[in-house]
Amino acid sequence: MSRKNTSKNRNPQNVKREGDPIPWRYCLLTLGCGLILVGGFFFAARQHFSSIDYGIKNSQLKKQKDELETAQRQLLIDKEFALSPTSIKKVAKEYGFTEVAASIESLYTESKDTKVKPKTEKISDTKTVVKKSDVNTRKEEKKPENKTIVKTDSKTKKGV
Repeated sequence: MSRKNTSKNRNPQNVKREGDPIPWRYCLLTLGCGLILVGGFFFAARQHFSSIDYGIKNSQLKKQKDELETAQRQLLIDKEFALSPTSIKKVAKEYGFTEVAASIESLYTESKDTKVKPKTEKISDTKTVVKKSDVNTRKEEKKPENKTIVKTDSKTKKGV
């Protein structure tokens, strides 16, 4: 067998290799790609955290919407309660109004001709005045009277 020619001095310091230097264009291209990649990571992180922030704000707005809907329902219930006849009567009593025991039929009297004659005269839209002739006849009859209070815009009149 034959041996190849090999040198017995294998010292790495003595061996010189010829290599091409790395071109500047390649370095700049690698640096640019790295910057784009890092910028993409920062952009993705910003998008991620802003979506988390929007999620938190969204849940707060949902809570606020639910609270406002609950308050609206409560106000609607309060409105219906305030407009109920019992609460209107209660408030009217607090302001000094009383229920009129006389019916609508008692506001009219029948004459001998069987014509209906009203006991009150309407002067304007807001004022009602009792006729003097009816008051005089009632005093003569001396029957128990049901007094009604009619409140107008600025004055209170007591009628019979």
